Amino acid sequence: MHDIIDSPYPLGDHAARLFQEGVRTVVRYYNNKNSSTFPSKCLTPAEYGKLTAAGLRVAVVFQQRGGAGGFLDDFSAGKGTRDANRAMTLAATIGQPAGSAIYFGVDHDFFRNSELDQIDRYFAEVNAALGGRFRVGVYGSGAVCSRLKSTGHATLFWLPASLGWSGSKAFLASQQWTLFQKFQELQSSFGRFDYDGNIFNPAFEDFGEFGATPQQHLPPSKRQGSEGIAVFEVIARSGLRLRGGAGDGFTVLQTLPLGTIVHGLGQEGDWVQVDIDGDGIADGFMARAFLKALAGGLPLASAPAIPRPYVVAQAELALDVREVTGPQNNPRIVMYHSSTSGGAASDETAWCSSFVNYCVEQAGLKGTDSKWARSWHDEGWGEAVTDDPHPGDIVVWRRQSASGDGGHVGFFVEKIGSDIIRVLGGNQSNRVRISDYPVKGTLGAMKYTLLSIRR
Repeated sequence: MHDIIDSPYPLGDHAARLFQEGVRTVVRYYNNKNSSTFPSKCLTPAEYGKLTAAGLRVAVVFQQRGGAGGFLDDFSAGKGTRDANRAMTLAATIGQPAGSAIYFGVDHDFFRNSELDQIDRYFAEVNAALGGRFRVGVYGSGAVCSRLKSTGHATLFWLPASLGWSGSKAFLASQQWTLFQKFQELQSSFGRFDYDGNIFNPAFEDFGEFGATPQQHLPPSKRQGSEGIAVFEVIARSGLRLRGGAGDGFTVLQTLPLGTIVHGLGQEGDWVQVDIDGDGIADGFMARAFLKALAGGLPLASAPAIPRPYVVAQAELALDVREVTGPQNNPRIVMYHSSTSGGAASDETAWCSSFVNYCVEQAGLKGTDSKWARSWHDEGWGEAVTDDPHPGDIVVWRRQSASGDGGHVGFFVEKIGSDIIRVLGGNQSNRVRISDYPVKGTLGAMKYTLLSIRR
């Protein structure tokens, strides 16, 4: 999932799973009254406690209706004071710290000067009522953000994904935005809740979040230094192919339609390495000639390149490949097996090594040609980089149980402390997914011992 998500649904019961899936900040709502459509939209102290206990940060946005549908009356005289006072009451119930932010939603494409004037007066009331205790943010179009920035009535700016709204493309290109709600109307694979995914602009120190101990956000531009954050739009009329490597000879992973927004991570010649999910992880390469820059520059050239097999693995992750219950087989897992000696096999046959072999071969490299996970260590594939692993390196374990002595292999994502390694791999809970494994220890009925990390 994305590093920063927002949702009108209560997420406290899913907090631990969200953290495991890569979420670090959850944006939730304050309002005057919950509706029948969203009966639990307002953040409660109980939910806040669960989120922070799981290590998550929280940000808040006040929105009752926020002008959605063109209801400008939501910003009429006195309502800024009313909404700000209600927001402060709710902030007190959860212990929101002074100096953090409260965003206020403007959920419609207001663009006339008279409309912007009225919205500005609403935010002037908000500022007066808050009295400097909290920073003021706005969720709204580029036109709304620009007006409030010019008057100083907001200091944090959250752009919706609707770049057709007035002034939004220009404001995105200006890099004055704090958050960009790039991915809308997503649905979780667990918990049956909807959410949006967001990108944080590293030109800002923070976006007003609070709660658990600060966690480093995932986009590599924030960690490694950058000229800004690179956001591109596909301008190829018939769509643009996403490939597994920087060149026409690499496998086409998918085709993205005209107007798709992608995040640039780096450049190899005439090709841009892109993140299409907003989680800071590379998904493939696209031809630079058919991408229009909307914001920022690419990360510095010193940023380490993402190995191409890892790009293929991430594309497979996006497909949500998993075993089929019963006598049938998932044909994609059968295909993974076909890349190894002995050829096709059922999805009941251990397939973690077949998955890694498939990804390596799709990237134009030679794997071990073996279904045996420990072949990557036993045959000395590549070189050992166990003491200095990078994302995309190949991690090999010995795995023992009462019934046998085997292994597991996957792609290194990150190390968590000194005892846990997070990997993207196949046959992890019977699917392609990101999971955590001990460097040396027991997980379920299995005993794991790290053998090596290969590059």
